[in-house]
Amino acid sequence: MIEIKRVSKSFSGFSLKNINLFIEKGEFIGILGQSGSGKSTLLNLVAGLDKDFIGEILIDEKKPSKMIKDGEVAMVFQKDLLLPHLNVWENIAFGLKIKKVNKGEIEKRVKEAIKDVDLVGKEKRFPNELSGGEKQRVAIARAIVTRPKILLMDEPFSALDFNLRDRMQKLVKKLHEKLKITIIFVTHDREEAFYLSTKIGVMFKGELLDYGTPESLYYRPKNVYTAKLLAVENIFSKNIFEKIFQCEVKECGFVAIRGRNIKIVDDSKLKGQVHEVNFKMGEYSIEILVQNEKITLVQEKEFTSKIGDVISFDYDDKDKILIEGVKKC
Repeated sequence: MIEIKRVSKSFSGFSLKNINLFIEKGEFIGILGQSGSGKSTLLNLVAGLDKDFIGEILIDEKKPSKMIKDGEVAMVFQKDLLLPHLNVWENIAFGLKIKKVNKGEIEKRVKEAIKDVDLVGKEKRFPNELSGGEKQRVAIARAIVTRPKILLMDEPFSALDFNLRDRMQKLVKKLHEKLKITIIFVTHDREEAFYLSTKIGVMFKGELLDYGTPESLYYRPKNVYTAKLLAVENIFSKNIFEKIFQCEVKECGFVAIRGRNIKIVDDSKLKGQVHEVNFKMGEYSIEILVQNEKITLVQEKEFTSKIGDVISFDYDDKDKILIEGVKKC
């Protein structure tokens, strides 16, 4: 178990503020947020790379610096940090040699790691002979070959193109299922976080604003920032929502509703004028004006109305998301 208790840190005008997080053994935790949110700062504290902070971090009741010294914590960075004068096999084996693992065990572990990351046949290649994806696979193999209890990953795929990212994500997911180790994965990509993680923490300006399973965050975001980050198209103050949708909602700060949960119907008391239409990856994004307020609808079905047309729309009351907090972020 990883216990992060009341952790704060301030430097260069930035503050990490009272982070509390409890991570069970074997979980895959995604830390999601924009640049400057404090994701990497938090990861460095967990890794024991930075010891100057307020609060407490324990991994199986030990300090992170002790865990990393004993080889129980491994880290993969955005840059692969491979040793250029060593080939693939030698890079992967490097940490084991430092720990003075016997030759037979090194042979066994490196061979298995190379197979796990799909680098069989490339053992003798040097870093300058590898693609970006292959370099990161070597970095991952080098991390898992030491058999750590915790694997920390700091945006390891952000420099890769879409296809390579997709392949690497599948690889890491497969490795997690096989090795059953605890992984903390920092990313600014919400789709990556949702695909990989068993739980996701959402960070903003040094605060952990939301934490839960991908399903709970998607269907019940606790604040406006999380809702925006997860691409909820329509977020209104309580009063504006009641005005547009001609209904009353219980006391809350904001009401959010996804565009695909608003349907175009033949007739309804709810009507709006088509303001803008865009086609995006198999879906139509339709912006309408209702009492000078903009609403976005999303549908796969071809949209035939024209800009300026008045259309009727409706929604299912159970699809609205009530957000109690008033912090807009």
